[in-house]
Amino acid sequence: MSSSSQQPTRLDVEIEADEVDSTLGDDLSTYTESIKSTLFQSVVENGRGYHKFRDGQYILPEDEFEQERLDMQHAMFLRSFGGKLFLAPIERTMQDVLDLGTGTGSWAIDFADQHPQSNVLGVDLSPIQPMSVPPNCKFEVDDFDNPWTYNKKFDFIHGRMLLTASADFPKLFGQVFDSLKPGGWFEMQDLYMPILCDDGTMKGTAWQEWNDKYMEACSIIKRDPSWTAKYQEWMVAAGFTHVKQDLFKWPVNPWPKDKSLKEMGLWNMINMLDGLDGFTVRLWTTALGMTPEEIQLFLVQVRKDLKNTKIHSYWPIYVVYGQKPE
Repeated sequence: MSSSSQQPTRLDVEIEADEVDSTLGDDLSTYTESIKSTLFQSVVENGRGYHKFRDGQYILPEDEFEQERLDMQHAMFLRSFGGKLFLAPIERTMQDVLDLGTGTGSWAIDFADQHPQSNVLGVDLSPIQPMSVPPNCKFEVDDFDNPWTYNKKFDFIHGRMLLTASADFPKLFGQVFDSLKPGGWFEMQDLYMPILCDDGTMKGTAWQEWNDKYMEACSIIKRDPSWTAKYQEWMVAAGFTHVKQDLFKWPVNPWPKDKSLKEMGLWNMINMLDGLDGFTVRLWTTALGMTPEEIQLFLVQVRKDLKNTKIHSYWPIYVVYGQKPE
């Protein structure tokens, strides 16, 4: 289900009646580092592993538990998009493709498999991608918030779930624009926060309090997950044409009656339960000064709320794409 409206709109879904409880690239610049053995060492904090390169730049873990969640989330995007990896109406041959914040590399690997004529480069702060990949797929450790130094232009640049990964999205979009070939495309697929609820069932819950605290903590570290709603505006400002926005909605648990939405809600509930610790602990200890013990005690009730189908919350997922003029 998608919409082209600018802001998240009401999710009109019938509620269930019986509610229950990698390799080195061509450029050897200062800003791009090859995947060396030392980078495979994680910074361990409160039992979770975080990227060592540019430690603190990204707030989520990189450990095996998080990697499994990211792969599941990749499957959720494919399910929402009818099996498609992107929605931009690209007709040209995509010889050179860049995947920003590639994570486990699932998107880049799938794209390389489906487009053997393309050369796909995935970049991330974490060298957590598999060693066995298609011959036309490579990975680099890189910080895309730094000045770009690629020695070639791209036909397609893709970014997904980057909502807290950049301190300056207008600047990032400008670098994307400059790094595309004329006629090339850029697509962002991202979550908007805070999590939304249209009927007030989230009010007064620990889940609502979690959302409020999350937004407060992001503000302190100068990240704003609501920036997603400005992607369309920023793409236009960067010079892109044919800019379009689609809006998808993922229920947080299986509260809808519709079978397809109920299944997506079940997947997303598992996604949230698996990711909650990683979303929360480092961010809140750093920004809010809470102790890990205080956080874990609070998350007990949040997990109960996530499984409560009387709370009708959902993730707004934005897909925004545009083309660099010919």
